[in-house]
Amino acid sequence: MKSSNHRRSGFTLIEVIVSIAILSICLVMIMRLFSAGLRASRSSCDYTRAVVHAKEKMEELSIKPVAGSGLFDDGFSWESELTPHIIIPESRYNLWIVKVRVSWPSGVSKESTIELLSLKAMTEEDET
Repeated sequence: MKSSNHRRSGFTLIEVIVSIAILSICLVMIMRLFSAGLRASRSSCDYTRAVVHAKEKMEELSIKPVAGSGLFDDGFSWESELTPHIIIPESRYNLWIVKVRVSWPSGVSKESTIELLSLKAMTEEDET
């Protein structure tokens, strides 16, 4: 006969199953956090590239402002608009709003867009 004070060693099957279930839930949560971080990183990279493209186009338009649209090499598209803001009859210069919009596909059926606005003083010769 064995004594009643004898301690069992090892784990029961239920303890092993519970610990595996807890470990599985933790791993799933970690993987979801990791994938969310990758998505956020991709989105941040896209926004950064869009801002760089918009600044490039705005610099081009500061030299010769024209309305138009086009594509960049990496799939981003741009569109520019010129709108009169303040027309001063006595002055040689008029103030125009220069708007640059950059768009890119960010999902299956979703498109993201950013806009930069600037003011440009132009003479009547610049406007034509």
